[in-house]
Amino acid sequence: MTRKLLVVNPNTSQKMTNTIAQSVEAASSVFGDFIQSTTVCADKGVESVEGAFDEAISTYWTLEKVLPLLDQYDAILIACFSNHASVKALREATNKPVLHVMEAAILQACPLGATFSIVTDSDHWRPLLEEGVRDLGAHDKLASVRDAGMTALDTVSLAREEVVRRLVEASRVAVQEDKAEVILLGCAGMAGLKETISSQLGVPVIDAVMAGVCVAAGLLASGGLTSKRAMYTQLEPRPNEVNVPEPGIMAAYGANAAQ
Repeated sequence: MTRKLLVVNPNTSQKMTNTIAQSVEAASSVFGDFIQSTTVCADKGVESVEGAFDEAISTYWTLEKVLPLLDQYDAILIACFSNHASVKALREATNKPVLHVMEAAILQACPLGATFSIVTDSDHWRPLLEEGVRDLGAHDKLASVRDAGMTALDTVSLAREEVVRRLVEASRVAVQEDKAEVILLGCAGMAGLKETISSQLGVPVIDAVMAGVCVAAGLLASGGLTSKRAMYTQLEPRPNEVNVPEPGIMAAYGANAAQ
């Protein structure tokens, strides 16, 4: 039976969404007819997520994008390499599996080496990603977070050769100086570069978007559902306490039931 996976780029960049979609399609094809994937982006918000403030803005518009689509899909993958707040929010709104690509990349990296390094865009992301790894319980395996001196949009706007050069340079430092055994490509805009970079490093490299599709497929195959026991308890209908114009968010608070 086919399962439907919704992959969401939480920024508004169509170019980055197209890059993500290519990795999603490549990963989904491995599972034949079992996974049918659709990749979308937020309709409003920021063109790239470059830090905590951008993430907060993108979370709101990600929720508005996803909530009206929940009934059409069996799992949700947020294609942002961060501990994106939309994931916890959506887990309250549904019992379907919801995850982000950073979480999936770490899960794939752990069996492949004793330590991993994240190669991200800019140094601004280093403390945010270190915090995210701690929150996900994998800090003991983190060798380092290295940056490639770019923005997220640079990953899909600069020449491919230049992006690869910067990522290889930062990854080589992580391997040689920080003793990383696995490299995680720390931006969804880096999707599709895994093989090129790995061939120059001699260590496993994780494409986080592909990892996300694979982990989501595993959860769907095993019938995994989000627990509603405590942390992700279902949202209570409280339409009279919420005042926003976005219908998806209002529906999550039971506005339709109140009409």
